[in-house]
Amino acid sequence: MIRNWVKTKVAGVLSHTGMDRVVGSLSGDRHVPVVIAYHRVVEDFAYSVETSIPSMLVSLRTLERHLDWIGRRFRFVSLDELGQWLASGASGEPIAAVTFDDGYADFYFHALPLLKRKGIPAAVFVVTDLLGTTRMQTHDKLYLLLMRKFGLHLTHKDVAALLQRVGLSLSGINVTTPFEATRLLLEGLPQAGIERVLGLLESDVELSEDGLQAFHSLTWDMLTAIRHAGFTVGSHTRTHVLMTNENDQTLMDEVAGSREVIEKRLGGPVQHFAYPGGLFNQASVNALAAAGYRNGYTTCRHRDARYPMLTVPRNVLWENSCQDSQGVFSPAMLSCQIHRVFDWTSGCRQRHLTSQEA
Repeated sequence: MIRNWVKTKVAGVLSHTGMDRVVGSLSGDRHVPVVIAYHRVVEDFAYSVETSIPSMLVSLRTLERHLDWIGRRFRFVSLDELGQWLASGASGEPIAAVTFDDGYADFYFHALPLLKRKGIPAAVFVVTDLLGTTRMQTHDKLYLLLMRKFGLHLTHKDVAALLQRVGLSLSGINVTTPFEATRLLLEGLPQAGIERVLGLLESDVELSEDGLQAFHSLTWDMLTAIRHAGFTVGSHTRTHVLMTNENDQTLMDEVAGSREVIEKRLGGPVQHFAYPGGLFNQASVNALAAAGYRNGYTTCRHRDARYPMLTVPRNVLWENSCQDSQGVFSPAMLSCQIHRVFDWTSGCRQRHLTSQEA
């Protein structure tokens, strides 16, 4: 609570004096435009957070507050226009782009009507193998199973024992919550390892289909309507693998395969890609380049000098990311998030080199 109080006070001072822009520029390229990323859009955050990763959620009310604040200070642009802006090295007019990752059906039911009413262009990045199915995203399923098995708290011994049961191990296990365990496992194991862990958890914990509709992905009919309404559809891989954990063959299958199926089903080129979890290294950037994408989007300020257009940073926002210490929406906190004021204090957790290059 003390940390949140200090953060709120600092945000207020920096925003009031305009120093948030200056401080934010210290953590990266000041000429990179604002690109916002969201995931799930829900009606009731308090209800949804009972079964979902909190940082994946934003309520419709909070989303509208974010967009209204940003829209008064930036001109919203599509990703195609953003790409032209980046390629030309333009500066001057402040612009912002809005994106939604994973392709949840709630984008269609909640975000899309709001965006259309306000005339805001946006993009949705989809996991193609899940479109039109009732299967859950891997991260959602892993988190829910861990929470059902261990409750809200677990220990490093719980995770180590779980991994031992499937013949796996990880170093540096220091977790106390299902979210920390989910992130550790996703970032530390390749997809094949995650599937083994999920299989074991499913043998211990039963997930009923009742109540899981909120996790469903868009259908192809929904996605067609989204494209026809003028919104951008981009790729988020075939299965939402974290690309830093996979070999070159898997990477190409994920990035090229997803692009091909979207183009076949919807028509027209797919130019934009978002890295799952925002994680990337040189091998994953190489895969994007080989697959022919024009722009790729991450979640940190690091850029690949060879392919800066394939490593465009985004600001990830969620329900509580712009609240003050009292839990109230704070324009000052949002301003500091937009200008990435807090990046320099948190550093970057990513491994941007391949294992051979590290």
